[in-house]
Amino acid sequence: MRRIREVACTVLVLVVLSMTAAGAASSPYPATLTMQRGLFESHGVPALPWGATLTAAQARWVTVKSSGRTDRWGVWKEDGGPAEFPVRSTDGGARWTAAGPLLSTDFVGGSMFMVYKVIPEGSSVVVMVGDVVIDVSTDSGRQWYQYVNGGGGWVMAAYAVPGGGIGLRISPASHAGLPKGSYAIYVLNVAHHQWHRTMQSLS
Repeated sequence: MRRIREVACTVLVLVVLSMTAAGAASSPYPATLTMQRGLFESHGVPALPWGATLTAAQARWVTVKSSGRTDRWGVWKEDGGPAEFPVRSTDGGARWTAAGPLLSTDFVGGSMFMVYKVIPEGSSVVVMVGDVVIDVSTDSGRQWYQYVNGGGGWVMAAYAVPGGGIGLRISPASHAGLPKGSYAIYVLNVAHHQWHRTMQSLS
């Protein structure tokens, strides 16, 4: 009888492990999103030197901005043109400075790298997202890391990580072939430049 119980427990453990592995393999949200150093579009158009102050005329074209009393991040388009560049402010938006190379352009191909949301994490850390890209800097824009989702469009929003950390809530765009109402929570491992999925709902 004891031997039968041991065999039954072993079978149950194997079944649970098999189901867990199958669920992980079938998830439309990868377990890990590994970011690559640099921005794909960064060599297309010369950027302002890091730290250069935008003139009042240039600052009018900071189109996407984060909120905040002092530390803010934004996306700047020179004269409203097609190229996007990251900028930052440490005085509530009164003065903007260049904070990195080209993010994207609205030309064919480059448009997929365009960002529409800026998620600030302080004066030195920012996450910028679009339909298929996640751009991150943790050193005030001196160096950038990027993840590109080749599987389709996502809707990404800030997620408050209990206990601290940098988080994203990712759900499918309307045109993406993912389960309606599904989402996944990712937390950034800053040292390894990876987003780890900590939670998901596929319903």
